[in-house]
Amino acid sequence: MPVGFAGRCLLTGLIWALPLQARAQTVQEFYKGKTVSLIIPNAPGGSFDLYARLLASHIGRFIPGQPAIVPQNMPGAGGMQAANYLAGIAPKDGTVISVLVPYITLAQVLGLQAIAYDTRKFNWIGRIVATTSTLFTWHTSATRTLADLKARETLIATAGPLSQAEIDANMLNGVVGTRFKLIRGYKGSAEAAFAVERGEADGTLMPWEFLRSAHADWIRDRKISIVARFTRRPITERPDVGSVYELAETPEQRSVLGLFLGSDDMGHPIAMPPNVPRDRVEAIRKALNAMVEDADFIADASRRMLDLAPGRAEELERIVAEAFAAPPAAIEIARKYYRQ
Repeated sequence: MPVGFAGRCLLTGLIWALPLQARAQTVQEFYKGKTVSLIIPNAPGGSFDLYARLLASHIGRFIPGQPAIVPQNMPGAGGMQAANYLAGIAPKDGTVISVLVPYITLAQVLGLQAIAYDTRKFNWIGRIVATTSTLFTWHTSATRTLADLKARETLIATAGPLSQAEIDANMLNGVVGTRFKLIRGYKGSAEAAFAVERGEADGTLMPWEFLRSAHADWIRDRKISIVARFTRRPITERPDVGSVYELAETPEQRSVLGLFLGSDDMGHPIAMPPNVPRDRVEAIRKALNAMVEDADFIADASRRMLDLAPGRAEELERIVAEAFAAPPAAIEIARKYYRQ
């Protein structure tokens, strides 16, 4: 059927409009004037909150179009709520970024029912810090060394069954024979730490990087004992602090500990939802990589007494892949203790 004059005009207009539509979707023009939500998976005041707000203060300068970055705390289910939100509800247009808890991949590998995400589908951006989880106790506690963890009952303040403190304590009790007793119900690591100060528990788990900045006086005045680190790598400032890996007596035990504790290498991972346009994902990755080398950013982190250990997207992708490649036997043992 012949196309009339009006039809030809309409087609011509559409053809000429195509380049304009494509140009309107450039990253710079998309982000210009936009607000980007930065989801924080824990309550205000803890280490995730401090590092996320440092990120929010700087990354917008490096994103084309320089959007406003608005931090939004979304605590719940030990950080799983933020991951579920990112996977399902969050807009997939590039206006949402999230810091995630490091053990969300472990939860998925072990088949936790509460999850509604697949970490292999997230668009990983990178990280600004890799954490060194430590166990500290108040100076009045008799638990002061690695050996004490097997010799006596130690009360640990936790934020609930999906918190890292509780997950790791349950695992160590079952796998290597520690004697942690859990005191639940605190809203986050900051509240758990002050519960220790009040004498409600012997100690709790907290990243060394955060403990050193938020509670430097506790360390300086010897109000706490740094009992153990939950990583293989040593604490530079405290090489005397032993690793819980030293409590493992068999290769099987070491394998299970590696599956649980390897998440510390994720640090505070940053991700975008699945199915975000590729050019916007790449722009945010480049922005993060540029930010961590920026003198103003580094100086601000120093002023806030926050250590930096940046990592790129490909490193996070590798860590996720390694978790899914864990030996089935180790996964079965880990599943038993993760669900307690």
